[in-house]
Amino acid sequence: MLFPLKLNVFERYMWADDRPTSPMSFFVRVLFSGRLDRASLVAALETALQRHPLLHARLAGRRERELAWVSSPKLLPWFDMADEGVPMLFPGSFRIDLRKENGLRIWIRHHDDHGEIRFQFHHACCDGVAANQFIADVLCGYDCEQRQPADAASAYRPLDFEGLHRRHRLGARQQNRLLHGLVSAWGGFVRMPLFFLTRPMSLHAPEDANGHGTDIHDTVVPELLTWRFDKAQTDRLLAAAKQSNATLNDLMIRDFFLAMRAWNSRHSGERGRFLRILIPFNLRGPEHDRLPATNVMGMINIDRRFKQLSRLSADALLDGIRDETRFLKNSQLPAAFTYAMAVGEKTMGSLERIFQTDRCLTTAVLSNLGRIFTDTPLRRHGGKLLAGGLVVEAIDTAPPVRTGSGTSCTIYTYADQLSLTLICDRRCFSSAVAVQLLNRIVVQIEQTAHRTPKEALAAPTDITARS
Repeated sequence: MLFPLKLNVFERYMWADDRPTSPMSFFVRVLFSGRLDRASLVAALETALQRHPLLHARLAGRRERELAWVSSPKLLPWFDMADEGVPMLFPGSFRIDLRKENGLRIWIRHHDDHGEIRFQFHHACCDGVAANQFIADVLCGYDCEQRQPADAASAYRPLDFEGLHRRHRLGARQQNRLLHGLVSAWGGFVRMPLFFLTRPMSLHAPEDANGHGTDIHDTVVPELLTWRFDKAQTDRLLAAAKQSNATLNDLMIRDFFLAMRAWNSRHSGERGRFLRILIPFNLRGPEHDRLPATNVMGMINIDRRFKQLSRLSADALLDGIRDETRFLKNSQLPAAFTYAMAVGEKTMGSLERIFQTDRCLTTAVLSNLGRIFTDTPLRRHGGKLLAGGLVVEAIDTAPPVRTGSGTSCTIYTYADQLSLTLICDRRCFSSAVAVQLLNRIVVQIEQTAHRTPKEALAAPTDITARS
């Protein structure tokens, strides 16, 4: 029997840092064309949820270390389906209370020939990779309901429910016990204190264009702001990264630093302290291939001071980031985040004590999901998934935004198109200012796509925001 299933340290961390002002949940938007059949979708959701137990579970237990997943009395989550244009409203509040409801909510807005499905996932239940895994199962289930193939079971890959008991183990990634111990010690006694004791700058929120406060924050589902780069721009970005012996992720980190520096310099003129980008890392290995939706991730932070950003050329900044990310990955430090949480929990007695602060812990979060839905066994047209009579036009997501941080972003490629999705703290950033911030980042990336290597060496790091 799977339940009750004790929470691991990462899940306890997501529960401890989950507050009304900054809920630890994230959204995924699925845009489709075609006429949606409600009965087929509900049947597909039921099938997919039976394959992913943590998405129809709730929390029980009084003390932090006693918290456990238990089976929810309801398989289906909170579900709201209406015509296009009807506002998406929370059923009570933004925060999902895992003691009272499942860690998933769904809104559907549709017209005759197009629509949108919006998912809200509690991060204690799953990470972004697993959310896409669940959505892929929903789409496969919908396709089976619509087309009635001879062997519908073949649309789903086999899953190992008992593997959830081992979801926190990294297996082959941690075969070297000495390295494991060193990483744990470094993460728990060096990197974690530095993370909490240092004070990065937050993104400046103009006082004359601030957000809406708690009213809209706790009532209306936030918008995901997305920019899509065309194939020519994407190819040039990949070529620029390859020419610098770096990854596309390194290139995006560099451009985020430059964009954030330009944003803060323009709006506040402040050049002190430093900027920090928090980067989630997918830690899945072969031992996790058959896991249902869960969290298998670590995190690292990369810090840069304003003086460094102004002194270095764009290429020199990229070289430093490339070398740092290589070291972090090769040393397995992304896994140290979980070990650091475990050490902190034992030292402080509770993760809630660690995360009581509302001050800025990171300037921004940048997640790179890479190419998404590449192994989904669905038909495709022009690289886009086909599910029954639906064409999945786009799939967009962004990580949670914590109090004190300004924004979270995700980059990913779907149907050979690179996209960037951003979500801002609505209590600090109005919709118009959030669009300006997205434009600032996009302009920086587009400039990179159009630079030659020589231009990159000499190019100034400041940019002008588009209107």
